[in-house]
Amino acid sequence: MAPEHRQSVRPPLLLRQQPAVDHACAAADRAHRSGDSAVIAGALRPLLAALGILAAASASATGPLPLIDIELVADGSTVFAGEGGVFTEFPFAPSMDGDAIVFVGRRADGRIGIHRSVRGRMSTVVNSSTAIPAGEGRFTGFGGAPVAVGGVTAFSGLGADGQQGIYLAEGGQVRRIADLTTVMPGSDLRFAYLKRPAFDGQQLVFMGRASDKGRADAESPYQGSYRYDLRSQRLDAVASWLQSVPGGDQRFGRMDDTSTAGGRSLITAYSADGRPGIWSGEGEQLVALLDTGSAVPGRAGETFLGFNDAAFERSFETGNFAFRLTVDGKAQSGVYARVNGQLQKVIDVNAEFSGGAENFSGFRAPAMHGDRVFFIGESPSGRQAIYAWRKGKRFPVISRDIELGGRKPKAFKLNQEAAGPEGVAFHVTFEDGATAIYYARLREKPGRVVLFDALHGRSRGQVQGGQFVEGGGWTVLNDHDRIVWKLPPMPPNGMLEVDVRNFDPRSQLTADKNIFLGLWGTLFQNHERMGLPDTDNWEFRVGTAHPQFKVEYHARGFGKAAEWVPFDGPFDPSHTYRIRVEWQDGRVRTSVDERVLYFEGFTHEAVDRFNYLHLGTSSHFAGKATRGPVYSNVRLIAFDD
Repeated sequence: MAPEHRQSVRPPLLLRQQPAVDHACAAADRAHRSGDSAVIAGALRPLLAALGILAAASASATGPLPLIDIELVADGSTVFAGEGGVFTEFPFAPSMDGDAIVFVGRRADGRIGIHRSVRGRMSTVVNSSTAIPAGEGRFTGFGGAPVAVGGVTAFSGLGADGQQGIYLAEGGQVRRIADLTTVMPGSDLRFAYLKRPAFDGQQLVFMGRASDKGRADAESPYQGSYRYDLRSQRLDAVASWLQSVPGGDQRFGRMDDTSTAGGRSLITAYSADGRPGIWSGEGEQLVALLDTGSAVPGRAGETFLGFNDAAFERSFETGNFAFRLTVDGKAQSGVYARVNGQLQKVIDVNAEFSGGAENFSGFRAPAMHGDRVFFIGESPSGRQAIYAWRKGKRFPVISRDIELGGRKPKAFKLNQEAAGPEGVAFHVTFEDGATAIYYARLREKPGRVVLFDALHGRSRGQVQGGQFVEGGGWTVLNDHDRIVWKLPPMPPNGMLEVDVRNFDPRSQLTADKNIFLGLWGTLFQNHERMGLPDTDNWEFRVGTAHPQFKVEYHARGFGKAAEWVPFDGPFDPSHTYRIRVEWQDGRVRTSVDERVLYFEGFTHEAVDRFNYLHLGTSSHFAGKATRGPVYSNVRLIAFDD
């Protein structure tokens, strides 16, 4: 596979390459003036890449690459405060359950819990106020990341005096599946260690060990992979030290990991004499999928030396799975996947790390959904990035070079249930030691650029006052200053983005209300009115009447509004904020950088009635202006079916 492209990803929310943007803007501007559609198309791709709308790809990639949208799910700010105070720690990587992101977080009062976030709405599944079923006292912690399917959450829970168990939580009720009082199926020994479970909605699987001479570590001879079926409520062994490896005379030895999908189990394990393999179990049948006789893709004459962390993909609709291999000093160390019955190399240590200068040195356990694999890649110098791979094409999703919320990441974590239908949830540790949970959403279709206006000394809209500033951008000077664009028809799935710098709305106000950015069906006519079913509008407000922002959206005469406080501390005038609104089939997302506000439940039609875009001031509230912000890089994108 060809080496990674040398440019790191710049997600749309994280503009950091102003010289590259300026150069691309100038090229796009010349292209638009030429009137040649082929020239325009050629100029837009590097512009979108510089702006971060397109991901950077490996040199071997062909075709369009996804738009990447980074969303903050939870951090230590007061924005996410709840019972017990702000979050102070996120010890594990998050998991995906459809649209939901499930994670463990500790509050300021020391209370630790499993939390579920669905489009910005957060709830607690279980925490250290919850009694341990069939145990003593309350949960004191968790033995790894939880995993959820259809709102049912499986987790490893911890309690006082060494209590440990596997549990299911649903509808506010928690039940025990196994704990250290449970006898291991097929034996008279009791569990002494339980690894966090995997879960597919039908069955829960986990790896467990019994104690040998007071120890229950990886060297214990008493190990197995166990399955709990939700329908029969039966716990049995998929593979254990009591069973022979299929097709051999050795019994199973050390268990590495286990996964499940569609009632099947996937086991990464060793035979008693140390031979690694990956096995699949369904019912009473256990079959070998890969072993040390299996050929390594792309390495003629080589067979696998080992396997780690095999896991089924998370749509549960295929038998696809991914795994990693780590063998010191061996070139086959990498990430591999079986897709539609074919074993493929995703990445190995011979590939060049994104940004060049060095190759990959290692990888963390992959996550998979459908035929897309996510993995963390590392370099010898300590660089780290999360990558996505699909159909032979890979690209970085997020790296340490990209600031999140004005902070530089130090390390990332993924778990094997982190992949969802549209993206991946991940854990970040920052340089200052703080941790946070994020979600990266990938869109396969980059979209059709309907409008691009860099505001570099000129505008394609109607300019009514204001001033273009040195270095690019436009700013308001007086009340009633604005730019207005007439828009072509838009589909029911589109997006507007605007970059804003020198933005400190709390110190730049001259009125109690100012709609400084808006989309309109009839220009300035359907503000806060419910009786105009033939028009739509979205408006973004600041003013002394609002703690930070007010956002309104009206569609077909019905609207929603919210006072929105997405930031904990003061604004940074030196930072370039990205304001975005995206509408899709009745769902509306407004964001400033990675912070997102959701509206849902709107009706929609084939063409949304956004006919105008304005920036600066509207005609409302006496046209009072917010002076100081510099606006640039106005982009309107349509995502056609």
